[in-house]
Amino acid sequence: MANDSASALIKCALNCRCPVCRDGAIFRSHFKMNRECPRCHVIFWKDPGETLGAMYLDFAVAAGSFLVCWAILALTTHLSDAVEIFILCAVACGSVLLCYPLTRSAWTVLVYLSGGIERQRPRLRTIQGGKKSA
Repeated sequence: MANDSASALIKCALNCRCPVCRDGAIFRSHFKMNRECPRCHVIFWKDPGETLGAMYLDFAVAAGSFLVCWAILALTTHLSDAVEIFILCAVACGSVLLCYPLTRSAWTVLVYLSGGIERQRPRLRTIQGGKKSA
C-alpha cells in the first residue's frame, strides 16, 4: 500500500500524478485530463459535480493573483483605472489557465482523501470448466 503522508500527497498533486498508485499521469496534455489512471485504472472523477470543487481552487488562484498584481500596480505605477482593470483581468485569467493542471490535480488528491477515489478490486473472470480465477 502506498504511503498516505501529507508530503507524499502534496508531491502527487504538484507532479500531477495519481494519488492511488503515485505513478500514473492525471493529464494527457495541459488541458486534457485522463478519465482514469493509465497505471492502476482508478477513475479520477466519477460524478460530473466533482469539477465544482476544482473551480473553487481556480477562483482562489485568480483572486490571489489579482490581489498580488493589484498591490504591485497600486504601489509602483500611476496607470489609469481602465488600464489597471485590463491588466488585472488578464493576469487573473492567465493564472487560471497556467495553473489549471495543478488545481485539478490538487482537487483530485482531495477527492482521494475524502474516499471518492478507491483502488478497484480485482475482477474475477470465469475460465473454462466453470471455475473462477483472479
